[in-house]
Amino acid sequence: MAKPIRCSLCEETATVHLSQVVHGKVTKVHLCESCAQKGGATDPAVFQLADALAAATPAPALTCPHCGFTDLDFRKRGRLGCPACWETFGEALGGLLLKVQHETAHVGRAPAGVIPLARLRRRLEDARAEMAKAVAAEDYEAAARLRDEVAALERQLAPS
Repeated sequence: MAKPIRCSLCEETATVHLSQVVHGKVTKVHLCESCAQKGGATDPAVFQLADALAAATPAPALTCPHCGFTDLDFRKRGRLGCPACWETFGEALGGLLLKVQHETAHVGRAPAGVIPLARLRRRLEDARAEMAKAVAAEDYEAAARLRDEVAALERQLAPS
C-alpha cells in the first residue's frame, strides 16, 4: 500500500491535492482538511493557491546564522542551504533529514562510486571507539578485526 501524502504545511495526512499553472510554472500543494479550510481551498470561487499557502504558512522556528535558510525553506525545497545548516537544523529535523537526505550529518558530495571523506572519517572514529570497547570487554577477535579496519580507513584517508 502506498504511503499517504503529507500536508505541505503541517505534515498531517493530506486530503486536498491542488495544482496551479501560472506562466507555465506548475505548483502542486497537498493540504490536510484544517490547512485547506484556513486557506480557503474549499471554496473554488475565491481560492488562489498562493493566497492559501501564505495564509496557512507558519512562521519559521529556526534560521541558519550563516546563510539565513529557515526550517520552512528546508520543508519546501527538501535540502539545506549550507553545511552550517546541518548543525542548526540537525536535532529539530533529524527524522526529515534521514528521509530526504539519508544522513543526519553533513558529508558533502563525491563522484559516483566514491565514499565522501566525511563519511570515512566518521566511520574511522566509530571503529576506534568500537575497538576500545572490544579491548575493554576482552573481545580480542573483534578488536583485531576493528584494528584492521582502522588501518584500512587510515590508509584511505592518508594524503596521496
